[in-house]
Parts: sequence; C-alpha cells; structure tokens
Amino acid sequence: MGSKQSKEVESNQSKEVELKQSKEVELSFIAPHLVAAIDFGTTYSGYAFSFRVDFDQDPSRIKAYNWIAGSQSLISHKAPSVILLKPDKTFDSFGYDAEDKYASLTELSEHEGWLYFKRFKMTLHNNKRLGRSTLIKDINGIEMPAIAIFTMAIKFLKEHLMETLEKVADNCTEDLIQWVLTVPAIWDEGAKQFMMEAAEDAGIERKQLMLALEPEAASIYCNVGHIGFKSIRGKTESYKFTTGTRYMVLDLGGGTADITVHEVQPNQTLREIHYATGGAWGGTKVDEAFYQFLVKLFGNDVLTKFKTDNMEDYISLFRNFEIKKRTVNTDLEKWMTIVIPLNLLDIFKNETGETLEEVLPQTMYAEKVIFKKDRIRVHPEIFKEFFKDTIQGIIEHITEIMISFEGKSVSNILLVGGFSESPMVLKAIKELFPDKKVIAPADPELAVLKGAVLFGHMPSVISSRISRYSIGFEVGVPFIEGSHREEYKYKRPEDGRSMCRHIFQALVQKGEEVPTGHKVIKMYTPNDEDAETGIGIYQSTSEDPTYTTEENCTKIGAIKLHRPNGGWPKGSLIKAVVEFGGTQFDVTVTDDTLNETYTHSYDFLRN
Repeated sequence: MGSKQSKEVESNQSKEVELKQSKEVELSFIAPHLVAAIDFGTTYSGYAFSFRVDFDQDPSRIKAYNWIAGSQSLISHKAPSVILLKPDKTFDSFGYDAEDKYASLTELSEHEGWLYFKRFKMTLHNNKRLGRSTLIKDINGIEMPAIAIFTMAIKFLKEHLMETLEKVADNCTEDLIQWVLTVPAIWDEGAKQFMMEAAEDAGIERKQLMLALEPEAASIYCNVGHIGFKSIRGKTESYKFTTGTRYMVLDLGGGTADITVHEVQPNQTLREIHYATGGAWGGTKVDEAFYQFLVKLFGNDVLTKFKTDNMEDYISLFRNFEIKKRTVNTDLEKWMTIVIPLNLLDIFKNETGETLEEVLPQTMYAEKVIFKKDRIRVHPEIFKEFFKDTIQGIIEHITEIMISFEGKSVSNILLVGGFSESPMVLKAIKELFPDKKVIAPADPELAVLKGAVLFGHMPSVISSRISRYSIGFEVGVPFIEGSHREEYKYKRPEDGRSMCRHIFQALVQKGEEVPTGHKVIKMYTPNDEDAETGIGIYQSTSEDPTYTTEENCTKIGAIKLHRPNGGWPKGSLIKAVVEFGGTQFDVTVTDDTLNETYTHSYDFLRN
C-alpha cells in the first residue's frame, strides 16, 4: 500500500491497548431451543438436530435424517452434494433426486440446457481469488456464480430440515433455532466468510448462525457424545479420553483431510495443542485416480461421451467404486473385479472400431487388467495405486505433526469422516504408528455432523486454539532512523512528521495459543482513504514479521470503515476490537466521531 493507505499508529499506551481475556472467560450465550447442524461436504451432505431438553438429559440424543436413493433403494445418512438446475437456471433438485433425474434426462436425450453441479465445495479450498463473483462450471462447462450454487444447496438443506421438524415437533419456529454450519479447519477466512454469506442468502439469520470446524466437531462428539469406539480390528469397545489425554483428530472427508491435536482439560473442555493443518487428500483423490485409469483404458473422448450420453450408468459405475473403495480388503492379494457398463463398451467399439478385448493386450495394462464379458479384473498393484498419493499425503502430514511434539505423548489417533472407513487408510496409519491407539467412532461419517450439533449447544467446550498464522494490520508508525527501511519513509501531511509505511502490526502470532474469547483492542487515526480501502489485514507464515511486504506475508482482507460526511475531523480515533479464539475472525469498530459501533466489519472476499 502507498502512504495514503497506511494507517498511522502512535506508540503510546493511550492509543494502543491490548486486552487478553483469561481462559476462564465467560461467554455470553443463550441456550437455544433447538440446534440444527448442516454438514455441507464435498461429496455428501446432511443435517442433524437436537432439542435442548434432550441435550440436557442425554447429549447423544441427536437425530440425523436418512436419505433414500430412489433408483437403487439405498438408505444413507447423507445425500450426494449434487444440484440440478432447470434450463432457466432455477433450482430443481438436490442429492439423489438430482442424480436420478439428470440420469433420466440424459437417457431420454432431454438434458439439453439443464445444469448439473457436483463436488463444487473444493472451489473454496485455497482459492486466493475467491469472491462474490467467482464462477464455477457444471459438468458440461456452463458457468454460474458460485455463491448462487452454494446458497441453493444450503437453502434446500435448511428447508428440508424445517419440513422434518414439522413432523416431529409443534411450533418450532426458525427464531428458536441455533444453526451450525461445518467447514474444514484448514479453510482461510475468505472461504469461511463466503459460506456465512451463502447461508445468510439462504435465509439463515447471521445472529443465529455459527461455524463449526470439522475436526473440532468430531472431537467434541467423541468426548461428549457417550459413544462406542471401534479399533483397527473392527472390535467395538467403550473408551473415554481422561484428563490430560492428548490425541490427534484425523478428519478424512471427500475433498480434504483435516488434522488437529487436542488435549482434554480437567473441566472436560478441549485445548488445541497443534494448529489445524491438512490438504486435499480426501476420498475424491482416489476417485480421480480411478477416473484417470479409465481414461488410459478407454480414452478421454470415449469416457466423455459415455458420461454425457449415459449419466445413469456413469453414476452407477462410481457408486459401485465407492463401495469397493471403502470396503476393499487390507491385504488386497486378489484381483479386484469391476463391472463395466455395456454402454461404455459399445461406445468404445463404435469410436475405435475395436473391442476392449482386442485392444487391451496393446496397452500398458496388458498384464495387469483382464477383460471378460462386462467385467474387468484389476491386479492388486493397480488398485493400490489409486490410493497411493492420497495416503502418502496423509501419512507425511501426520508424521510431521508427531515429530513436532518431540517425544511428548500423543497417545491416540482418532479417525472420522467417510473416507476414514477405508481399510486401506486404516492399515497404512496403523503400520506406520504401531505405538498409537488408532480408533474410530462407531459411525465415523456422522461424527462431524453430530459433533456440530453438540458444539451449538456448548460452544465454549473448546477452551483455546493455536493460531495457524501471524495475523496483523498494515499501519504507519513514527520512522526510526537506522531501524526502518529508508524506502518506506514518508512525511505526514498535517505536521510533516516522518513516518514508516507497510508496518506489520501483529494481533496474534503464529503458534500462539489463543483462548476462546481472546480480544485485542487497537486505536487508529483514520483518513479518507480508509473509507475506500479499509485497514489492510495480513497474515504471515513467520512468527514475527516486520513489514507487510515480506515474501511470507499475504493480504487477506480489510476492515471496512464508515466515513462521516465531510470526512473525519483532526484528532478522530477509531477503536477496532478484534476477537480471536473462535471459529472465525471477527471485528467490532467504534467511531466516536459518528457515535456508532458496527460489527462484522471486515471483508475477505473480492467483489
């Protein structure tokens, strides 16, 4: 930023105050009549809820909706994260209904103009240009604003939940509900804000909405939910984390793997002792590897035509692969059998003039794949390759975290999420960490969802979190000769005082333990430019950055200010109260000149 955009800060205590609340801080929280959680996943989504009266009697009394796949009569705790839009781009259906209807439309060649979106949540992962105008493509390359698609999905789940509530409770109005929306812990503030705004557009009041970090929610469920665990050998047993227990939470979803480490406190709250980390190592990575295998076998053009003209068979092929992916034997010494739709074989013959049986001996899979009738038998080594990159990414990250504790005991690895059910993943983790107790709740795919419900009832159960980055404002400070960079020196117009721009004023440092409710208060001298650009918010991978221009610093957003008519008079001060320790960054601004205070005054999104 230029000097006009730099925020000028005096160093004396009258203009800069820090308030650090203790870990025993009492949070103002009114218990809701009902908590409803929406777990919006990359591959599958669902919702669950519990009434306060039930929670008080037994926290495990949480109701999750069961979805039915009409075409195959499957019953599932979650529905596919799929949206179908009509040709006029209005909402038609979600989940299994969307899958089945679009498949039917393609079979009848009536799908022209319809829009089909799937697995679009990953749009928000590490998207440095994420904004309200960000576009996403459906399977045919047609673009729509991402915010509109996310809003439709959340709105459908919200309204479906309300319909369910009408059947089980009288007079349960929306104003009595605390809504909880799950997000990966590794998401940045922009992605979190994006989800909050989509939820608001879907009709959820901001004051009744909170975010739950997915691995935290799972951890809460396993500590509070009075559940049974199953070990690596599949045996179900009763197990409880005692005070002082340190354990790793490994949340393996469809799109991402989220990892964090918690320690149980004497009052049974949870203290984060390693910041959340992870990456794009979810189950969809395995699906992508399988898809690329099919591309090498049939060719990209053939597979694209098959997907376009025979959506029902395409969906069925990957549903069947999903089952094998989760249940394949850990020893995997036998060849795996995969049923190939006849339509795919017909398209291959029509496009190439040869049968798969004739072509296979000439491919790289000549000795690794056997074709017979409508089935291919895949050598164990090939099938294991589908999992290789995903498991390697997960294992490397776990190892890095374990090493960071330098002998301090992290005794358990808790596996949750749909992909954690894969025996291939379980075996790899157990073999590499034989001294750790590897366990999973009896219903790992629901751990995040049900934990989010519990978090809505008791948000203070997480006593502290570790900051993943140093977070700070870009400010201007009095120039110190010999200390500050000469190229950043400028004169303040009103009094000619020498100042230094681009200073990183830290609010919290990377690796710092931040209690829930931790607040930092800063006082600033505003100028007219601030009303247009805001106060720059930066994050850094360094523990103690000096300038916002350093290579490890990134601008992530700005604090928005309301400019008074005629501008700010001389001597005006802005008080910014920044709250950390929660599931997301928040700011409250007080402007004495305007005699007003406004909340949520930040923006991490591009317009």
